[in-house]
Amino acid sequence: MSALLGNPMVTTAALPLLLGIALALLVRFARLGALPIATLSWAALVLFFYLDTLGAPVLPPIAASQKLVYLAVAGIAIGLLPGRMLSGRAAGLLPAAAVVAAFLWLGWRRVEAGPLDLQMIAACIVGLLVAVGATVLVSLRDAPSPSAEQQFLAPAAVLAMSIAGAIVSVLGASIVTGQLLGSLAALIGGWCLVEYLAVLGGRTAGPGWSKGVGFLTFYATGTVLIQVALLAPKVNLAALALSPLPPMVAALARGPLQSLLPGARPLRPLVAGLLIAIPAMLAVLAAIVWAPHGAALGFS
Repeated sequence: MSALLGNPMVTTAALPLLLGIALALLVRFARLGALPIATLSWAALVLFFYLDTLGAPVLPPIAASQKLVYLAVAGIAIGLLPGRMLSGRAAGLLPAAAVVAAFLWLGWRRVEAGPLDLQMIAACIVGLLVAVGATVLVSLRDAPSPSAEQQFLAPAAVLAMSIAGAIVSVLGASIVTGQLLGSLAALIGGWCLVEYLAVLGGRTAGPGWSKGVGFLTFYATGTVLIQVALLAPKVNLAALALSPLPPMVAALARGPLQSLLPGARPLRPLVAGLLIAIPAMLAVLAAIVWAPHGAALGFS
């Protein structure tokens, strides 16, 4: 049993997937969606995978990987704020400021140590896109009569971003961050699976994904992407720049892209998810084609 639980595929994919499924079922059947305990459950699972992957935090943190745990806690604290503080007109300022603060904390030594090279420029672009994505994500408003795909837009954005980040990190020789992003992707994927099966059964998606959950999962993913952009010299810069774009497409799915969604209720979340995942798929393709060992993979 210990060997099974120690297998990276189990801890990175199978365990978080099962926990995501269990959380979605618990929220749905115990009717916990409107209670803080739902957000607290998400927070506990996210923090568990941070600690399982990166280890216990050190005080004061020195390495960037140690800082990530504290940033996850900060994201959780913001995600637990009252809903009105994440839904007002100025709500986007707090998420954006939190991302900028994370960028400065993670990259301060990198800024001091060297000139403004190509990687640092790419890292600044990634940080800017993550900040914009955080603002966009919390600004998505619920429609009075929600369509089948509405509840999946924010989860799909974070899911696509975390999958792309995981693959880009691994191909860029940043294995630990890839494992962490893969765990977050599997956790969110388990939740999405249960909710989509509910939609197929004629029910609406559950209320377990709040703006707070959306922010804390996005912030966890975004800060890891920023660290990869700052400190992984082998990572593909174009792939990194594409990875934070799914939230922008999710916002477009509420407007200009609505005409591309089919009328059939079961298909709308799937098509919306595919549209949101396009930047992530392009990021993965770029990472594969221009991977450091691309010749061995047969792509270059």
